[in-house]
Amino acid sequence: MKRYSFQDTIMVVNGVEITGWADGDDVIDIERRSDSITDKMGADGGMMISVGTDKSGSVKFKLMQTSPSNTYLTGLIALQEAAGSTFVPCFLLFRDTYRQDLATGTNGYIKKPAKMTRGAQGNTQEWEIVVERLDLAFGLV
Repeated sequence: MKRYSFQDTIMVVNGVEITGWADGDDVIDIERRSDSITDKMGADGGMMISVGTDKSGSVKFKLMQTSPSNTYLTGLIALQEAAGSTFVPCFLLFRDTYRQDLATGTNGYIKKPAKMTRGAQGNTQEWEIVVERLDLAFGLV
């Protein structure tokens, strides 16, 4: 029998662990933005493939509005938006410690501040980090 628990996952942005996750089955969504390989079919039915160099990726994740990580990410995007010649890139690590799934992202930026929604119940803050290079490795368990 195989098992899974979200308690076995960890995500770190610039050395700081992200905490205060929202509920649901899609609180972390990690994917490449482009196909790794594309193809063209010739008039004679022959196929040619092109191996792409775009390894960029997108990491979307949802936190509770009470998560302390919202404050951290807000401060990070403020640094990224600040005028000047110094840019503070995001470096991201995701790991499922049970299955040994791993995702690493380098030279990233926060796309925009999370949307702020308030009401009678607690809400979700959704963040997206775009990285220049996203590497994915799936475990064997």
